[in-house]
Amino acid sequence: GGNLTVDDQRNGKQWTFTNIDLSVTRPKGGGIAVTLGSQGGERPWHVRAAMTPGQQLGHRIIDVETQKLSTKDVMLAMRVSADQYEVDLPLSGRIRADVGPDGVPHMLEGRVLVEKGIIVDLEDPLVRIPIERAEISLDWDKSRRALTAPFQIVSGGNRVTLLAQFDAPNDGSGIWGLQISGGSAVLAAAPIDPNALILNRVQLRLRIDANKQRVDLEPSEIGNTDLGVALNGSLDFSGDDPRLTLGIAGTRMSVAALKRLWPLTVATKVRAWVLDHVQAGTVERLDISTNALWSTLKSSGPPLPDDGLLIQITGNGAEVRPVEGLPAIRDADVNMHISGRTAVINVGRGNVDIAPGRKLSITNGSFEVPDTFPKAPPAKVRFRLDGSVPAAVELLNMQRLRDYSSAPVESATSRGTLTAQVTLAMPLKEDLPPGSTLYTINMDVANFAAERMVMGQKVEAQLLKVTANNVGHWIRGDVKINGIPSVLDYRKPRDGDADVRVQATLDETARSKFGFDLGGLLTGPVPIKLSGRVAANDGDSRFAMEADLSQAKIDNLLPGWLKPPGRPARASFTLINKPGSTRIEDLVVEGAGASVKGAVEVDASGDVVSANFPAFALADGDKATLKAERGSDGALRVSMRGDVFDARGFVKSTLTGPGSSSNKQKQDKDIDVDVKIATVIGFNGETLRGLDLRASRRSGVITSLALNGKLGRDAPLTGELRGRGRQVIVLESNDAGAFFRFNDIYPKLTGGEMWVSLDPQSAELSPQEGTLNIRDFVVRGETALERVAAAPQQAGGQSPGVEFSRLWVQFTRSTGRFTIRDGLLKGPAIGGTVDGYIDYHRDEVRMRGTFVPLYGLNNMFGQLPIVGPFLGGSNEGLLGVTYEVVGPPSTPVLRVNPISAVAPGLLREFFEFPGGNVPLPAQSYAEPGRY
Repeated sequence: GGNLTVDDQRNGKQWTFTNIDLSVTRPKGGGIAVTLGSQGGERPWHVRAAMTPGQQLGHRIIDVETQKLSTKDVMLAMRVSADQYEVDLPLSGRIRADVGPDGVPHMLEGRVLVEKGIIVDLEDPLVRIPIERAEISLDWDKSRRALTAPFQIVSGGNRVTLLAQFDAPNDGSGIWGLQISGGSAVLAAAPIDPNALILNRVQLRLRIDANKQRVDLEPSEIGNTDLGVALNGSLDFSGDDPRLTLGIAGTRMSVAALKRLWPLTVATKVRAWVLDHVQAGTVERLDISTNALWSTLKSSGPPLPDDGLLIQITGNGAEVRPVEGLPAIRDADVNMHISGRTAVINVGRGNVDIAPGRKLSITNGSFEVPDTFPKAPPAKVRFRLDGSVPAAVELLNMQRLRDYSSAPVESATSRGTLTAQVTLAMPLKEDLPPGSTLYTINMDVANFAAERMVMGQKVEAQLLKVTANNVGHWIRGDVKINGIPSVLDYRKPRDGDADVRVQATLDETARSKFGFDLGGLLTGPVPIKLSGRVAANDGDSRFAMEADLSQAKIDNLLPGWLKPPGRPARASFTLINKPGSTRIEDLVVEGAGASVKGAVEVDASGDVVSANFPAFALADGDKATLKAERGSDGALRVSMRGDVFDARGFVKSTLTGPGSSSNKQKQDKDIDVDVKIATVIGFNGETLRGLDLRASRRSGVITSLALNGKLGRDAPLTGELRGRGRQVIVLESNDAGAFFRFNDIYPKLTGGEMWVSLDPQSAELSPQEGTLNIRDFVVRGETALERVAAAPQQAGGQSPGVEFSRLWVQFTRSTGRFTIRDGLLKGPAIGGTVDGYIDYHRDEVRMRGTFVPLYGLNNMFGQLPIVGPFLGGSNEGLLGVTYEVVGPPSTPVLRVNPISAVAPGLLREFFEFPGGNVPLPAQSYAEPGRY
């Protein structure tokens, strides 16, 4: 054995064959015999060729036998270039021929067997032809100068059994004829394929002109009873670059038949896509024409001109699946046009079945490959989509698109109709991995509705714009969020949190629907702008919110902050939604005298967990801070510190009382309050200095109270909880007038020692009973009262006013209303009675009673037995003047009825002013005799 090296100087390549055995012998009868082979390596082979004298004079017998001879070696020996195709087919067989002196065979017979192997286009990996086996028999008929060659080829599921006949020229013209007919061709995807295509009508006629180096395919056909394909063309290889001209026309056939008939080497990438993605349908028309140089048909060759290759296919009822993992387009009208290296498949219309009862319609679809030359040429898919929103949601939620769409809509809770323009871009290759398909969807949605779409709220829209792609999706339009007209801009990136922008005007109903039920704390329309991030899964959602409070009425939205409609005010903050809690950061409230900055955190029930307001100013000039923290026992501990705080709004709201159910629900929360303010501003120029307030409430009931401060000219004001068993709140001060002016109750009262007892407020907000006592005070500025009193000291030039030694009244405090009953006034010059009410909700005062001049003397007649009641009663007198006080609480008007002065006792009641809706006295828990 030895080695054999072949140096091909045409392309500079070398081949080395090792362990080669070569034997050359001369038989005794003459001639020569050559044996060449190799027993080494993985696949032994050998070739034996012998030429010996024939029985007739001048004849030669040629006998060639091979065993597993490599076709690559044969091509090398025949100097056939193997740069494009690799043919790896083991050849075995034997051919014997009797050749006469003129070189014409008198006899030729043989059999060639091709064993399992493959043919591969090295420049186009899509062109792979597996050969299971092939067999060719040869038989030369000298009289007809014809070589018949029945053959059979098995390749995968394909099986071709035909008869080829070569007709040799008689006249030396060099023109050979070749006919292929008979038998059948079975084209199938697998050896057992119920949908195999059987072609039992094959008529191919070729004319081979060796002199002109040209092969003509004369009009030929292949087919069966259901379809037919006509062929003609030529191959001119007289020049350096052969030219192929070919025409193929087909009759009506199925898509399955087309896929079987499509030549493996024609538009290979488009062919591979059609084989994988077009599943069914009917081909109405098939035209293929080629007129191109051979080099342009090679994958590595120069560009194929547009007129070099033309394929036109028209079909209907097709089933096309543009992207693996997505539902197919069914009942599609298809028109395929391939020109040169450009391929376009148009879909006129079709349907996409998403789920039972849910369907989308496809129109104006196209699949385009601008250039089929690259290894993975880019392809584009465009189509229009029409159908229902639930069907589109199901499509976006499919595995192929789910990771990219993250649609915020559920198919079961949505409705509407859509029109969408869809564009897909992808490389044209096998096993397309997820993420390699780029898509863009521009959608118009009509009559849209979806539950829990934005921040858990229902969204409705007459027309909604939706854009979706691999980066994310974008939803925008004029919508109703939970019934509230809004402008929505919703953007969801693929891998990040959703970004949402909302503009809306929220009234009480709207705020309640959004979960911001503030009851009477905030009434009226509030334009808002919301922008932020909606967290995926269990992350934190973050929103920046701006609210224009100008047209709203504010009643203790912050403790003591009151604002009528029309006064400018704005609020901005960052809302952070966490699992189980909500935090408001960067809160800024400006306007209507308020300037508040800080942060608040509430739990899932809306209860405050913590709050920090380094700037807590509800009026111009306020300098205060406020902090709150919920303790381990569940009580909220509130601490307020400051130099100046305007409490007029807080006082007014305290007198008005809670006016909404939401506020009532908050009365049972446990709270500890610790307030220290240097100067508290009240009404009528009064201030409360050095305020020190500590209070606790548990289960809606005040359990402790300690109040200290100074009113007027350093008059102390104290408050505490007293009593055994049923406790009461007691307020005491040496300047009742300053207290009344501070609270804007009655600014004309001066001086006086005051104490007030009042039932603590209950969790149920039931009416509170109380008693007011004032000693030694003066009323100034009431002209009518001064006239009735006719105080002699005024004539002496002393300061105007009416002195009283005592005021005692029982009252009932309910929501926004004080009801006064059994009131008694005593003084040296005048006394009287009082009953009535102050209604802060209606901004109304209505009181009535009797003034008794010269009270000490006049009342003596009322104390007489039997006749006393007729002469005025124990609290009135022989002479008295009825009066009423009406008007708003801030500026009440005193009116006196002088006629009543001449009507003593019981008759005076006929001259009293109407008392309005004054309830009967109720049992008080704070009896006047207790203190």
